[in-house]
Amino acid sequence: MAIIALEGMKFYAYHGVYEAEQKIGADYIVDVYIGTIINPLAEADQLEGTINYESVFQLCKMEMRTPRKLLEAVAMGIVKRMKGQFPNMMALKVRVRKLNPPLGGQVSAAWVEEDQMFMQACPRCNRQFINYDPGDCWKRFPNLHPATRETLERQYPGKCLCDACLKFYAG
Repeated sequence: MAIIALEGMKFYAYHGVYEAEQKIGADYIVDVYIGTIINPLAEADQLEGTINYESVFQLCKMEMRTPRKLLEAVAMGIVKRMKGQFPNMMALKVRVRKLNPPLGGQVSAAWVEEDQMFMQACPRCNRQFINYDPGDCWKRFPNLHPATRETLERQYPGKCLCDACLKFYAG
């Protein structure tokens, strides 16, 4: 797994619990680290199918424009946007730092970091696969018969099966 990173993206935004923070705004630094496979993409030397740095920046910029009370909500918003844009991430870490937060004393930054791993082993065949949302495997195969789904959910409680196994059961 390779890491693609954008560090030190600086934004002026209006996040904060206090009304003054939401009106005055503050400086924020966002760092994004993406775990992915780059070998075939590097050999092709083509932008298509890769994680485009400019797209990552624009997704962060869009999320920073949406005022939030909590840094946690900002970080999770970036994670959600990244999942929607890039289907081939094996891992993702997002750090959002608020510079000089108004805490009544000298504090250089407050930050929140969200770190997610998307690789998992299929409980049926043990193949590794990317799964952004553990409960979504059933949604990916809406043609799966309800009785089959019920049996699989009972057999593999709280676990997601890979696409190959779900295709097998979906017919």
